[in-house]
Amino acid sequence: MMVKKSVQLVICLLSLLTVELCSAANVDEACTGNTDCTVANSECSSGTCKCVGTTHYKSSATVCTPRGAFGGVCVTSIGDSTCLHSLKCTSNTCQCTTPTSEFFDTTDNTCKAKGGFGGVCVTSIGDSTCLYSLKCTSNTCQCTTPANQFFDTSDNTCKAKITLEATCTTGPTDQCLDVNAECKADTNNANKCLCKTTHYKDSNDACVDKIALEATCTPGITDQCLDASAECKADTDSTNKCLCKSTHYKHTNGICVGKSGFEGVCVTTIGDSSCLYSLKCISDTCQCTTPASEFFDSTDNTCKAKIALEATCTPGSTDQCKDTSAECKTDTDTANKCLCKTTHYKDSNDACAAKGGFGGVCVTATGDSTCLYSLKCTTDTCQCATPVSQFFDSTAKTCKPKIALNMECTIETDKPCADPMAVCTQHGSGPNKCMCNSDSYPSSDKCVARKLHNINCMENGHVNECVENAECKKVNNEFKCQCKNGAEENGKCNGVTVITPNFLLTIVCLIVTIVYKIQK
Repeated sequence: MMVKKSVQLVICLLSLLTVELCSAANVDEACTGNTDCTVANSECSSGTCKCVGTTHYKSSATVCTPRGAFGGVCVTSIGDSTCLHSLKCTSNTCQCTTPTSEFFDTTDNTCKAKGGFGGVCVTSIGDSTCLYSLKCTSNTCQCTTPANQFFDTSDNTCKAKITLEATCTTGPTDQCLDVNAECKADTNNANKCLCKTTHYKDSNDACVDKIALEATCTPGITDQCLDASAECKADTDSTNKCLCKSTHYKHTNGICVGKSGFEGVCVTTIGDSSCLYSLKCISDTCQCTTPASEFFDSTDNTCKAKIALEATCTPGSTDQCKDTSAECKTDTDTANKCLCKTTHYKDSNDACAAKGGFGGVCVTATGDSTCLYSLKCTTDTCQCATPVSQFFDSTAKTCKPKIALNMECTIETDKPCADPMAVCTQHGSGPNKCMCNSDSYPSSDKCVARKLHNINCMENGHVNECVENAECKKVNNEFKCQCKNGAEENGKCNGVTVITPNFLLTIVCLIVTIVYKIQK
């Protein structure tokens, strides 16, 4: 009986042990709850035991290994899942994607881009948050000693700042040791650290602020005056000050303005000091003292007395001749003299008088030189050499042979037609031609006057042989010009109707009737 009970107890214990062993589960095995997962740092997820994903990964069915932190160990063969914080597993080490250009920020466990020169970094983490071996100072990537180093972008290195007037390379900023200097070309076109335009190099070889107009300065130092048109020189009280150069004057707006030359603009309220060459400022224009009797000689920039007619002059200077209608030119003896312009001649009063144009007044006693365009002075009138056979072409300004009938001409105002009864007019839609006027008609290559009333005419003659309102009709066996409708006025038919006897009788009757009625 005791043996039977013992056997039953063993069977029960085995049954319990079997149930316990069947409920234990390794990684990737089925489970119903977290208690079923017996591997440390595993959990039951969707009916399967899995390593806790945020912190561990599966090494084997019975081992969950912690993920590596930044710089920690991982397993490249398994992959990036063996690292925390989305880090990459490279060479069995947890790193950022691009270690050379990224750093791991422990404040938020993320990879961030390293800062370039002047860029943002994290001082609490250190210089590793900067590129190019830069130092992280006050959360900014800088050179080790910013006061005497600059960052050269050509090779991304920090270099010693360059002293004044030493060679530099255009491009990198703040490379000059003097904060008021910059890299720019000198007078020899070589790039050097030179003072900025607002500064100058003083006796201590330092760049200092340029000096304002009329403030005290030091003789000998160039470009020390703030106004580029000023220089350091003695004032009227022998004090050295930045004053406008001799070619400039101080304007009312407080800057140096260039003085004007002859006939240039000046400021009357400021005075003659706004003009060059001792010129006078008259009505806001730089002029000689007495413009009517002086001229400005540009060869030596002085005002001189104007030169009398036929006196020696110098070519080049304008308005040097006293007579306004004269100019400096070569005389017949090749000497330069003030002579009348080609449009003028010297008259009996020793003055330049205007030459006459075609039909203009001239002086016969003086000669043809008193006319323009090679015209002849005939009876004090400028004419062509042979007025009967020539006309003056107003366009070409020359005398030309008069134009025959039916030949092309220019304009009627020139009176170019040879026949005195012809005019220059358009022929239909064609060019202008010399054609007979309305009071004449062409006959044997000349214009003939149209015939009056009762003058013999030719049967079937020219349509314009008779005057207007007349026609060639046979009268007493002769062909004569007869007015149409009986019109006549001194032989010229003007179209006025002649009163007939019947019409006259009607008027008389009307008058008698009116008188009779009035008397009644």
